[in-house]
Amino acid sequence: MTDAAGLLYLVALVGYSAVTVLYAAGLTLQRKELATWAFGLLAAATASHLGTIGLHLLETGRPPLGLVLSDVAVGGWDNPMATMAWLLAAVTVGVGAARPPVRVVGAFIAPVSLGLALGGLLVGSSESAAFLPEALTSAWLPVHTLANYASLSLFALAFGSGIVYLVQHGRLKRRAIPIAAGGDGLRLPSLEVLDRVNHRGFALGLAFLTLGILSGTFWAVGGAAEGVDLRPKVVVTLGLWLLYALAWQARSLLGWGGRKAAWIAIVGFGGLLVSVAFVAHG
Repeated sequence: MTDAAGLLYLVALVGYSAVTVLYAAGLTLQRKELATWAFGLLAAATASHLGTIGLHLLETGRPPLGLVLSDVAVGGWDNPMATMAWLLAAVTVGVGAARPPVRVVGAFIAPVSLGLALGGLLVGSSESAAFLPEALTSAWLPVHTLANYASLSLFALAFGSGIVYLVQHGRLKRRAIPIAAGGDGLRLPSLEVLDRVNHRGFALGLAFLTLGILSGTFWAVGGAAEGVDLRPKVVVTLGLWLLYALAWQARSLLGWGGRKAAWIAIVGFGGLLVSVAFVAHG
């Protein structure tokens, strides 16, 4: 079963790579059909990656988050970075299916998913897994983990829409938006739509991050986290929460929407990626 999961993961990696190339070509050449193919391929790659997760669940009884339960050989996909890659792609596909105009956001999420998936492959281990430490068996752990990953995915959506917003704003300012004859050119969503996606992704992401912090606090207070070094994670998470909370207040009270909100989403998600790559997440 591990071999089948590895094959599906490889298919997902190839898919994320092809999606990145297709989106780049579509935006550069203003070919709408290339972006359409890219989104379809992103959905297929996400499904293949989901197959890896499903097989992993069947074999180990747990999601591939690097938290191990039994002496079962695992692959490089058993890593928070790899799971994060799937979540980013899945959220992008889900939002794109509901709102086709914002599918172009996938052009900026696919490279991130590819990087995280490759990073998980490099960091992950194919050795036999050990038993899950008793400190990590708290009932708060799944709430804490799912809330944190949901917040990361939603902040990624805000990040992607923020980049597209800046690109679209720059084109409008230069009056350089290409419109192909017959309306077949690849058009970016309006600034209003992009700002709305940014706003909702930001708000929901902050809500889930708050839930993640609260559940983590209950986990620690209950004594389940004793013996687990959470200090780096706590410092980074609280710092990022403070950044996003202040940005939310600035948007609500000072009207920091548009370009300012886009830059905040981009910088904040950059910090989140650093924390995923260098700080142990539960």
